[in-house]
Amino acid sequence: MARGVQETEVFDAADALLFAGERPTVERVRLSLGRGSPNTIGPLLDAWWGQLAARVQHRLTLPAVPADVGVALAQVWELAVEAARTLAEADVAPERAALAQVVATVDARLAAERETVVQAQAAQQQAAVEAQAATAALAISEQRAGDLSGQVSQLQRHLEDMAQREGAQRAQLLAALTQAEQERGTATREREALQAHLRQSEDRAYTEIDRLRQELKATKTQLSTQAREHASALRAAGLAKQAAEKAQQAAERASAAAQARMHALAAAPPTRTPAAKKTATSRRRSAAAR
Repeated sequence: MARGVQETEVFDAADALLFAGERPTVERVRLSLGRGSPNTIGPLLDAWWGQLAARVQHRLTLPAVPADVGVALAQVWELAVEAARTLAEADVAPERAALAQVVATVDARLAAERETVVQAQAAQQQAAVEAQAATAALAISEQRAGDLSGQVSQLQRHLEDMAQREGAQRAQLLAALTQAEQERGTATREREALQAHLRQSEDRAYTEIDRLRQELKATKTQLSTQAREHASALRAAGLAKQAAEKAQQAAERASAAAQARMHALAAAPPTRTPAAKKTATSRRRSAAAR
């Protein structure tokens, strides 16, 4: 049995066609059954033809018929069957050729399918190898995923710690900003007070500078007058010094002359007139006074 068509079904269809006066063929049997392929019906129909003579001879065997009549009838039937087989073979020859072509086509397709199956098996083996490699890679990926999951958990905890620290730092920063704002307000007030004091100090400084300028101007005028007076005094002192130096030089010359005269008198005889003595005494006194 192939593709659901049984041998008895093919035999019954061929018998029905034969009793209807038609020659059983593959196409007629297929039409009678309504299903089946030529590759399946052809061999079964050949088997039907092979068994047809024995089946007819068995049906024509009659015990009441004389032996020679039975033999004659059997021979006639065999001749009829042989003639029918010859005609059937002649009619079936084109179908057999077509069937052979179909079989060759099917064999070619089967060869191609076998090649495809071989390639598919090779591809399957390659796929199995790749699947094993993929399984190993998947195991490594799962291991890495586990490691990454642990790292992610650690990072999450670290982020939570950082978030808590950030909250605390934000609170500290807010407090610091509040304090800085307060200090800035205080500093602003102090700066305004300092600027006011500075303006007052600048005003006082400008006033003091104006006063000092006036005093400096007066002092410069006084110093100029004193410088002129001092210059005049220096010139007068220089003239007096020159006169004193000249007088000193004259006195030194006079002293040298007096000393010379004294030496000369000392070297002269001791007799002197009273007038001379008086003159000498006056000279000595004058020299001593100088």
